[in-house]
Parts: sequence; C-alpha cells; structure tokens
Amino acid sequence: MTLKTARPGNLFAYGRKVVVQVEAKEAESVEWRVTDLDGAEVAKGKGAVEIANLPHGYYELTVKAGESTAKLAFGVVSDHSAKEPPSGRLNVDGATAWLERQGRHDAIAQMLRTAGIGWVRERFSWGGTEPEKGKVNWQQYDATADAFAKHGVRVYQIFHDSPAWSHGGKKNTRNPADLRDAYAFAKRLAEHYKGRVQAWEVWNEPDIFFWPDLSDTFAGLQKAAYLGFKAGDPSLPVLIGSFCRGRCAFDENLFDAGIRDYFDIFNWHIYAPPEAYPGTLGRYLELLKRHGCDGRPVWLTEAGIRLRATEPDGEINAADERRQADFVPKSFAWSLAAGTDSHFFFVLPYYLEHGVQFGALRKDLSPRPGFIAIAAAVDILGEAQFLGVRQEGGFTAMAFHNGTERVLVVWSNAAREVELAVAAEKVVVANCVGRRRDCDAAGGKLKLAIGPSPQYVIGVGDEVIKGFGGTPRPEGKLPTTQPSPIVVRGQAQVATLDKNSDAYVIGDEPFAYAVETCNFGERAAAGRIALELPSGWKAEPTQATVSLEPMGRAVTEFRITPGAAALGPQRIRVKPVFNKCSPAPAVSSFRFDLARVKPTKELGLGLDEPGKWQKNISGNGTMEVAAGKDGGVRFEATFTAPGDRWCYPKSDFGRAMDFSPWQAITFEYRCHGDDEQMAVRLQLIEPQGSCYLTGTGWKARKEWTRATAAFSDLAWGSYSPKDPNGKLDTKAIRALMIGLNTPRAAAWLEVRNVKLVRLER
Repeated sequence: MTLKTARPGNLFAYGRKVVVQVEAKEAESVEWRVTDLDGAEVAKGKGAVEIANLPHGYYELTVKAGESTAKLAFGVVSDHSAKEPPSGRLNVDGATAWLERQGRHDAIAQMLRTAGIGWVRERFSWGGTEPEKGKVNWQQYDATADAFAKHGVRVYQIFHDSPAWSHGGKKNTRNPADLRDAYAFAKRLAEHYKGRVQAWEVWNEPDIFFWPDLSDTFAGLQKAAYLGFKAGDPSLPVLIGSFCRGRCAFDENLFDAGIRDYFDIFNWHIYAPPEAYPGTLGRYLELLKRHGCDGRPVWLTEAGIRLRATEPDGEINAADERRQADFVPKSFAWSLAAGTDSHFFFVLPYYLEHGVQFGALRKDLSPRPGFIAIAAAVDILGEAQFLGVRQEGGFTAMAFHNGTERVLVVWSNAAREVELAVAAEKVVVANCVGRRRDCDAAGGKLKLAIGPSPQYVIGVGDEVIKGFGGTPRPEGKLPTTQPSPIVVRGQAQVATLDKNSDAYVIGDEPFAYAVETCNFGERAAAGRIALELPSGWKAEPTQATVSLEPMGRAVTEFRITPGAAALGPQRIRVKPVFNKCSPAPAVSSFRFDLARVKPTKELGLGLDEPGKWQKNISGNGTMEVAAGKDGGVRFEATFTAPGDRWCYPKSDFGRAMDFSPWQAITFEYRCHGDDEQMAVRLQLIEPQGSCYLTGTGWKARKEWTRATAAFSDLAWGSYSPKDPNGKLDTKAIRALMIGLNTPRAAAWLEVRNVKLVRLER
C-alpha cells in the first residue's frame, strides 16, 4: 500500500481540503485516522481520504487496508506563495545542492515559498566546479539556483573548499597559494549568478578545522574574495566567514588585520541552549564595536539541535521530533532577542552526521514537526521585531511585533498555570506548530496552562511590554566600505600551527616569513612593506619596496630571528605604505613552544612514585597505577562500556601550595603509541575544587615527549565547582592531575619528572 499527495512535501495550505491518494490491493476495506502533534485523533473515515477544515499543525495519517498499514506525515500551514517574498527574519540552512538529489529542488523551493521562508543557505564547491584552472562546470549548482529563483526564494551561497591546483597539491591546507585565484573565482561567481544568488559567504567556520590554517591566511582570502565579488556585482552583500567557537584569538587577530572593510554582514553559528545566544553574540558585538562595525547586519546562519538517531534508517523517535519542534520557537526568539537580524535553522533536509539527525524533513521530503514549527514561527512572528523579555522562576515570555500586532512567545521549565496580563479582551493562542484557538481574557487577564513546549499569544496590547526587560538592538544596515585594492598577507614557514590559540609554534630558531602583496585595482601601485616585530626580534631585510601593475603580485621573503622566549602571544604586524591608498595590515601570531625553551629555574615535585597518585577514572572504566619501566609512574586504563572515556589520576598535596613564584609546569610523558585521537592534559585544582586545565592538550606519543603548560594558558573546567574569583590562584593549589581522554577501550600513559619552572629571566 502506498500513500501519495499532490502537494510537495505533503504541505497543505490552510483552508484547503487535505487529499491523500491511497493505492492498495484491498481498496474497498480502507480505514483511516488522523492524529495531531499530541497524538490526539482529529479525523477518521473509510474509503477516500479527503479532509476539510483541518487547523494549522502537524499531522500523521494512518491507513489500514486488510492486513496492510501505511503512514504519512503532513502539515497544514498558512499559504504565503501568492504574497511578496518576506524580508527573511526566519529562514533555513538548506545545503540542498549537497544533501538533496537533483530533481527535488523545485519541490523544496515550493515548500519554502508556501511556508513564507524568505532565504535558504546553500553550498558550493570550488574544487568541484573548477577541477582544472580555467575550466568551469556550473551544471549542478545552476539547477539549484534556477529552482529557487523560479519560486522567488532568495539564495545565499557559501564555498569552503579549494581545488588542489590552487595550493600546489599541499596537504593539510585549503589556502589558495595565490590570492589572485580566489579573487578571479569570486568575480566569476558574482557574474554568473547575478540575480539568482543574493548573497555570498566566504568559508564556513574558518575558526575551526574547516580552515586548518590560521587567521593570517584567512584574512587574505576574505579580502581577495570580497574584492572579487564586488568586482563581479558591486551591489552583492558579502558575509564574513561564519564564526562558531565563540569569541577567540582567531577573531581578534582577524579584526586587527583590518577585515572590517572586507565584509558587509557579520555571521555566526551556535549549537547550545538558546538562552546562551545573547551572551555569545554580546561578546562578538563588543569586538565589532571596538572596530567600528557593530551597526552592520548580523546573521545567525546555523543554529540547530543535536538529536541522536535511535530509529532505523537514521530516524529519530517521536519524543525527539517533539523536542526539535519545541526548540524552534525558543531558538528563533532568543536569537532575535540577542540582536540577530536574520536567523537560519540548521538544517532543512534529512541529514545524519555521526549518528546525529539534524534535518527538519525526512528522506521522502515529508515534514517532521520541526519543519511545521518553522513555518508556524515564520507565519506568526512575521517581521519579528523584538520588544522585550520577562523571566522569573523558570517562566519565560518574549514579546515581538510581527508587523501587524504584538505576539508573546511563552514557556516554562515545568508544567504550570499562569495568569498573563495581555491588555486585551480576546487573544489567539497557538501551539509550537501553529494550531490556534480563540481565548477570552476577561479584564485583560489570560489564564494559560504552559510547559516546556512554547506557545504564541497573538494580539496582546501595547502596555504588556512595560514590565519587560532587554534593549532591542537597532536593525543592522549594510555598510558603505572603502576597501583598499592592495591586499597583503603574511605567512610564516613554520611546521607547527596551534589552531586553538591561532598561533605558529616556534622555538628560538630563525624562520622564513613570506609577505604576499596583490594589486586588485585598475591602476599601477607602488609602496613599501615594513614589519613591526616583538621586542628583541630581528628581521632581514627590515623592509621591502613593491611595485605592482593591475592584477600584479609580489612575494617578499623575510628571515625572522625570534628574541628571548616569552609567555603569551607574540605578533608580527605587516604595515604596507602605498601612495594614494591605505592598505589594511596583515597580522600573524606566534607562541613559543615551551617544551623547547630551557627553564631558567626549576623545582621537582617528587611525583615519580606510584604512591603519590590516587586513582581517578570515568565510571565506565578501571585503572591501575604502577612504577614506570624507565622511571616515573605508569597509568593503565581499561574501559568496559561506551561513553566519555577519561583517566585523570590525582596527586593531592594535602594542603594549599604556593606556585606563584613559578610560571609553568613541565613533565615528560609517553603512551601506547602515536595516537592523534588521544589527548594528554594537565589540571590544577584549587582548595574549593575548581579545576583549571590545558585546552587541546598534547597528542599521544610513543617516545618520551616533554610537555610544558604555562599557568596563564590554563582554563577553568566547567565540570568543576565555579571559582568565586573566576581565575586560577597560583598561590593556593591543592592538587594536580595528569591524564588522558581517549576513544580506545584500553590505553596507558607514563609520566615522569614533574617540575615547576620559570622560563623568563
């Protein structure tokens, strides 16, 4: 038995009849019933499935014919297809060019248009379209762009790969060696997709592994691509590469490199509880304000909920589908309250990643409740101008103006009944998938049963928001930037990068530092390149003159000799001075590999005896402590069940120790083998239990390896008690732990020569 509808994605317009075709051998015995989001039966019948007057919402149809049973999910939504495309406050990340097969994009575009979703975020492959330099095949992406353009859905595109020829076949990089290639590619994109793609993003999440290089190389790419997009279409908005880690060294260095003139829209991602959005965006806005660009549009272009696929074929169970639907209004509301101008739910199609399902649609394009929740939010919140928020005792109410009337989004952590002041005698209340009911509010008071699933209260009065807090962020405006056509990019020829701290890792050996200068202007340019170095560092030569024709390029190599080892980041700033223009600088950050720096003073802690250590391992494992074969101690861990696998034996000093005369701890370690998936970390523990640990730690190594952790680099572990003063107090250290995190079922670690050290004279 098969069930079919004539509607793309089984998405029916409110006010129209729901019709489902049933193809069954025993058609004369067909019986059917329809249930809503809560599992309540709302319709039933025999024979043909035709249902009139279904309210907005998510539904499941169950049909029986003889011994056969079939199910079909569908939704009833307000039909926006005949209206002007909305401005796009609430949108979806589609990635349909990659996640959906050709031939289905037209149906997806119709679904978005019906639901009133104004923008879709897409994906593009540079390597896939230009595998050989100059030979471009647009076919795959043309079909996607054409389908969305046909139905009036705005597309914003992103590329985050590069062809092998663009970086000389080098592994572990995606950085084009010649910025002119990135410029030319962006220019072709803007020209070819003019009118079909309304915005472009330069790279997805460059602050993590999607861009394995540092911010200095990415700054050059962003600048060159921005100029290329503008050369192809001056009116085209360009987003900065999406930030996802929260404000970090990568972002700081990028903005110090003058990136402000090379993007129009700020772009960020988050996968966290929605109430965390304002704090995260607030820190980004502080950075933008410092660089004079906080008034620009802010787009949150990925925000989703991770749901473990526990059902066959990568599906999620009904309870998690409900969690996704409940997440949507909260995510939208907190994002807009934080100051986001446009929000994109991640992700529209079925998408299984490492056992986690993100999609709002199923494989057959039928909707999950989450997609109907998106359609309901778009319909009810409309222009979604944030007015304020009220929180107390687990209850949350957020107020918006949808362009016509005021709307509250309300929920609470636990089921309860509340009396809301709505300043109206009648309101409409809708659940998370848009099912509405008329409610009386005598004397302007509404009694409402609420819980973790958000509800909308539509048509509340003006005075409702008087008790609400929060300052709405003014709508972001596209800037009028004046970027210099001269782009400089500095890159150190250093083997080791620390992505976490956005720094090249160096010792005291000299290294090469190459400065690439490109002229993307229409006139010849001449000037000089000078380096601003940390104290005590030297460069040979100290500066260089550069003369460039239009689209000219020059690479100048400097030999850098570091000064005395120092803690914290050290930066080289490339300062270009050219006639008639002021190019942005290039900034590269470095940190000394403390394990390669000879201490000026050291003190052994006497921890080479097994009796100095206490067992400490996750609940799914057991461990043993013994003497090491070459001195020190050996920790052997065995894990008997899935889950978080960690082993951190502890050495308790019995009292608070004063480490303040020292700058770091150093030790030697070795493991079962060279294992990139296993991390060795050190933790210091204050008397009240707060833990401070190394971030990325050190990779497992078969041979004895020296590790050094500066106290200033240790960060508070959120699993430990909150520290009242919010920082590590080296005058009071009660214990330390050295251990491992691993996916393996068994692992061992040997540690010896744990010492306190000073590194500076």
